[in-house]
Amino acid sequence: MRSRPIGSRPVHRSPRGTTMASPSSRLPLRVAIVSDAAPERNGVGTYYRDLAAHLEPRVQALTLLCPGSGQPLPHWLEMPLPGDATQRLGLPSPRRLQQRLAAFAPDVIIVATPGPYGLLGARAARRLGARLLFGLHTHYEALTGLYWGRVLAPLNRWWLAGTNRRLFRQADAVITNAPGMHRLAQELGARRAHLLGTPLPRPFLERPPAALQSPPRSVLFVGRLAAEKRVHAVIEAAERLPGLQFRIAGDGPERPWVDAAAARLPNLEALGWLDRDAILDALDSSDLLVLPSVVEAFGTVALEALARGRITLAARGCGILDWPELARGLHRIGAGENVADALARVTALDPAVLAHKAGQGRAAVLACAESGITPWLDVLAGQAAGERRHA
Repeated sequence: MRSRPIGSRPVHRSPRGTTMASPSSRLPLRVAIVSDAAPERNGVGTYYRDLAAHLEPRVQALTLLCPGSGQPLPHWLEMPLPGDATQRLGLPSPRRLQQRLAAFAPDVIIVATPGPYGLLGARAARRLGARLLFGLHTHYEALTGLYWGRVLAPLNRWWLAGTNRRLFRQADAVITNAPGMHRLAQELGARRAHLLGTPLPRPFLERPPAALQSPPRSVLFVGRLAAEKRVHAVIEAAERLPGLQFRIAGDGPERPWVDAAAARLPNLEALGWLDRDAILDALDSSDLLVLPSVVEAFGTVALEALARGRITLAARGCGILDWPELARGLHRIGAGENVADALARVTALDPAVLAHKAGQGRAAVLACAESGITPWLDVLAGQAAGERRHA
């Protein structure tokens, strides 16, 4: 199902003389997306799955190469993702990935991640003479201290920053979806960066949202169950606020603590990992989404919650708050305020105020969606205007 990007705002316009794609035309481009993230497994995987869905009918041809895709590549090596054994990092056969891309003959390769798939995709772009776009969607360096400790964290931070700089040097442009990530791209030396929006499937936009309970009674958390998401703060809130019903959806290294808490707390339910259709249903059956992450480059689930007209409470570290048009529909966890106190404060607000702000959030998402796929198509059209690389 086709979907639309939300809040699209390119920082650089396409070059003069470029023919912009009209809504009824296809760009004469073959586009390959290469990612280490499986579709829907995390925010990056979700972003590019949705992007592929709405780009596919607008370009000549599109392929998505990533773990878990329709035609998976053989892996030479697999290992647990550092800090999260529920996810795997795979090294695909370099020869097979090169052959797959060479057979597809892409004009543009979009590298979504700085892992083995992404690095091999960048190498293939150079060898095939394709234009290269690199997507910077996660501040990996900021996560190193949470998973590698005081000794290894600096080394991994140095390696990740170096990998990003290498990809920046190779890329014709860098793509970000949050102002904070755009600033980071510039600090790391990106020659050209575009700030584009986050795609959402049409059902999130078009299905009539369910009515909110008055006062709010049900709280939902959706995300990776990991340290940076501060899921423990949601469990603590469930302990302190027995009058609210809590549900936690996701998988990750902190899953055992979530399951144990759900077994002892009558107002907490562990839903496990949910696909996009199930997330939509979970949002519609909840009054409030909470996103307490300490590091969150954007926060797609908060955008989904706004689209569904939910009360949405986000921490200061969430990149979605940097989009002024979307921030108007969000409630913020204050500096030094814990999740339980923030929930108590927000749920005590006048129901009419809550409904109005939730309506503002949905209206902002729908208004941003009016730009459609145009900004992404403009960036691709700009790449089409440039000469192909020399192999």
